[in-house]
Amino acid sequence: MHPVRTSTRLLALVLAILLAGCRTSPEPDQLNIALAVFPDEAARYESFVADFESQHHVHVKVLAQTYTDILQAMRVQAGSHGSLDLIELDLAMLGEAHSYAQPLDQVVLPTARALFSKEAWDAATIDRQLYFVPHRLMWQAMIYNRLEVPNPPATWNDLERFAREHPGKLALKGARYEGAICDVMPFVWTAGGNECAPDSAGSIRALDFLQQLAPDLNDESAVFREMSVLEAQARGAVWIHFNWPFAIGYLHAKGLAPNVNLSAPIPAGPDGRATALGGGYLAIPNSAPHPKLAAEFIQYLLTADTQAKLSRELNWYGSVPPASGSEDAQLYAGYTAMQPFVRARPTVDCYADLSDNWRRTIRAVLFDGVQPASAIASSISNAHDRCDCADAASGSHL
Repeated sequence: MHPVRTSTRLLALVLAILLAGCRTSPEPDQLNIALAVFPDEAARYESFVADFESQHHVHVKVLAQTYTDILQAMRVQAGSHGSLDLIELDLAMLGEAHSYAQPLDQVVLPTARALFSKEAWDAATIDRQLYFVPHRLMWQAMIYNRLEVPNPPATWNDLERFAREHPGKLALKGARYEGAICDVMPFVWTAGGNECAPDSAGSIRALDFLQQLAPDLNDESAVFREMSVLEAQARGAVWIHFNWPFAIGYLHAKGLAPNVNLSAPIPAGPDGRATALGGGYLAIPNSAPHPKLAAEFIQYLLTADTQAKLSRELNWYGSVPPASGSEDAQLYAGYTAMQPFVRARPTVDCYADLSDNWRRTIRAVLFDGVQPASAIASSISNAHDRCDCADAASGSHL
C-alpha cells in the first residue's frame, strides 16, 4: 500500500511476472482484481467475495499490489488485450488514470449513489463522466494517548500549546510521499488556503503555523510514514499524530485501544475543520477481458448489505459507521466526528507534479527552516510546468 521507488527495469520485471500470472487463466470464469492490500487483507477479501463467486459461478482472483504498480500495469495494458478486470487506485491517481478506464455511468445505479456522498462521486467524475467507484473511502483523525493527554487539543492554539509543553510528543508524517500532503492539507484548508494555490495568503498562514510547531515535533517526523509513526505511538514515544482508521484497529489489536489510545477530531483552524479524503477507487480498464462480469461485481459491491459486510469482515471504516454505543463507536469516535469535514484532493492529470511541489515546500518549511513564501516560490520556480488545477480545487465536503 505504500509506494516504493524502484528502477524502471525492476518495475518492468515485476509487471511481467504479474501479467504472466494473470494470463494463465483468460477463461470467462475468472475475475482478476488488482488491489492495494496487504497479504492478510487479500486472504480476507477472497473469503468476502465467496457469495459473489457462488452467485455467478466464477472464481475471483485477488492480486495484491501497490497502487503505483497497479497504475503502471494499467498503462502497460492500455490498448491491448489485458488481463486485469478490475483495478484499485488511490484517489490521487484518478486524474491521470481515467483515460485508461471505461465509463461507468450505466453501471452505477441511482440507488448505489446513496451509499456515498455526492462529493465522493464528484471525485470519481472527470469531464462529466463517471470512471471510478468508491471502494474503501477513509479519512484521517487525530490519534492520542488518553492517559498522557486526557483533554486532546481541539484548536490550533491547543495543539501549539501541547507541542510546546511536551516536546517530541507530537509527530507529523514528513517523509517524501503523499502522506505528508494528507497531514498538511487540513491545516492549509482550515487556514483558508488551497492545494491549487500554494502561494495564497491562507496557504502561507498554514505553513507559518506549522513552522511554529516544527521545533517541538518528534525528531523522527522527517522520516515518519503511516506505520512507523503508529509504532512510535504504540511505544509511547509519540502521544499525538494523525492517521487513517487502520491505525486505531492496529492499536486495538495490540490491546492499546481504547485503554491507552483513542481517536479524536483534528484540531480546528481559523476556518473550521478539515481532513483529507483517501482510500481506493475501483475502475474497469479499457483492456479488461471480462468487462460485463467486472460491472456485475461493482453492482454487487454497491449495495447496503454488501457494504456492511465489507466493513465488518475487512475492518474498513468507510460508508458504514459503527453501531452507536458499541466499542467500535468509541474507538472510531474521531473519524465519525470528522466525516462532515472530509475534502477531496483535486483529481487532475498533473496531480503528481502538484504533490511533488508541495512535498518539497513542506520539507523546506518544517525541517530546513526556510520561510514559507520563499519555499513556495522555490518549488514553483523549480517545477517544469506549473500545475493549473484551480477549476478542480479541493474543498468538497463529504
